[in-house]
Amino acid sequence: MHELALAQEIVAMVGRHVPAAQAGRVRSVHVRIGELAGVVPDSLEFCFSAVVAGTVWESAELVMTRVAAEACCLDCDATFPTAAPGAGCPVCGSRVVRMTHGQELHVDAVELADDELPAPADAEALEALV
Repeated sequence: MHELALAQEIVAMVGRHVPAAQAGRVRSVHVRIGELAGVVPDSLEFCFSAVVAGTVWESAELVMTRVAAEACCLDCDATFPTAAPGAGCPVCGSRVVRMTHGQELHVDAVELADDELPAPADAEALEALV
């Protein structure tokens, strides 16, 4: 299950950008997942919850936005939805296309709580995740 490795990397990435003293304030992590990225959203959500369980990140929620697959024809510049990389252009029939959306996995934002929470008692617990 590669979703576990993805969840661990998402947490590590957030850890590199959120100071340890504010880790307990992380409320949500927003990610964009392309429909052709090979990621099962339910599995990623489960793995994320498992990775943050028992840590200062425990209350953090993973918010996922699915991105539809889209390609651009390099011959006629048409942009079209597609179900698979390499699908031909529906406008001109060309097979020379480039995927523009649908294969990505991006961390877009990290939402912190508005209230000021005290620094976590055990900063080493956070560093153990990263």
